[in-house]
Amino acid sequence: MNRHARPRARFAIAAVFFVNGCTFSSWSPRLPELQARLGVSDAALGVTLVGAGIGGLLASVVSGRMVDRFGSRTMTVVTSTGLSLGLPLVAWSPVAAALFAVLIALGALDGLTDVAMNAQAIELQRHLARTILSRFHALWSFGAVTGGIVASRAAAAGVTLRLHLSVVAVVLVATTLVMGRGLLPNDRRHANAFPSDDGAPMDRGRPRLAIVALFAVGLGTALAEIPANDWAALLMAQRFDLSDGRAALGFVAIAGGMLAGRLVGDHVADTIGFERTRRGGALVAAAGIVVATTVGLPVVAGLGLFVAGVGLSSLFPLAFRAASEMVPGHAGMASFSSGARLGILLASPAVGLIAGRSSIAVGLLLVAGSAAVVIGAARLPRQPAVTPPS
Repeated sequence: MNRHARPRARFAIAAVFFVNGCTFSSWSPRLPELQARLGVSDAALGVTLVGAGIGGLLASVVSGRMVDRFGSRTMTVVTSTGLSLGLPLVAWSPVAAALFAVLIALGALDGLTDVAMNAQAIELQRHLARTILSRFHALWSFGAVTGGIVASRAAAAGVTLRLHLSVVAVVLVATTLVMGRGLLPNDRRHANAFPSDDGAPMDRGRPRLAIVALFAVGLGTALAEIPANDWAALLMAQRFDLSDGRAALGFVAIAGGMLAGRLVGDHVADTIGFERTRRGGALVAAAGIVVATTVGLPVVAGLGLFVAGVGLSSLFPLAFRAASEMVPGHAGMASFSSGARLGILLASPAVGLIAGRSSIAVGLLLVAGSAAVVIGAARLPRQPAVTPPS
């Protein structure tokens, strides 16, 4: 790669991650308002939200092959643009069934974008020969925080959800189309250039075992992260009877924690190791979820969500990094993404069903808290390391 092209590509990839983070966070903090307009229960809302998981799971199964065929640059621009264009449909859905269908389409586009943009980031990481993936995921979290703050302020100011999401869609589409020009050229994946933790080449003799392991880790990671993000605003509203604008700050708290964790995640992983960072982060997340769902003070609960976000911040980028090195081509990333999308499919209805019988706090504790503990106990075989820059 031309040395002068690297900063441009880095900026472009960062912009794509920001846009992706902004997309779903632009409406999820306004779930209490959306739920009230649709007139559905917690359990019914959980079933409705599963649409995103269905679409994402179906798309993730073919995502690796599609990125291999069309290239990560083309797939990133096309799917990211389509995802942003579909955002206003969330607000225009008149009934829960219509929202369910919209979320299937958005989830599918997000599943394709997920693998494509991570492929772009990992390809640039190879050229730079140093760990940078967590920083790109930090830009995703920054996008999530930005979208969450805008959504919170829009709700507090009485801006309609339809107008809010329409304006956001225009801004995000324009950003993708302009910045997409700086993405890396469409790639054909090559053999891994990085050694394993012990300095020896990665063993690719058992790719099926690696694919199964990555699928399982993806499933557990999503069960830990997705409920905490999706239900944070509703958790604060239900536990402390907060207004829509103030309850939305629960989402901002966890997204802010993820942003903070990802800003330092590359340094921490290089210092103490990828696997220790991933597993330790999962246990920190579990502790934060316990605080957020059990302590009776809103400020402390918000702090618990922030701590949970810090712990969750390392899970996705480090697992994606492992997936890119453990299996040739984009199959490893697609397998991890498929597991994660199945987790998304299961997470919201699981929390919703438990909340219908008990409370959102209990649902988050049992689903997200338990998954975080399991992920903290699980170990990926031979986590890859990055060659330090010369």
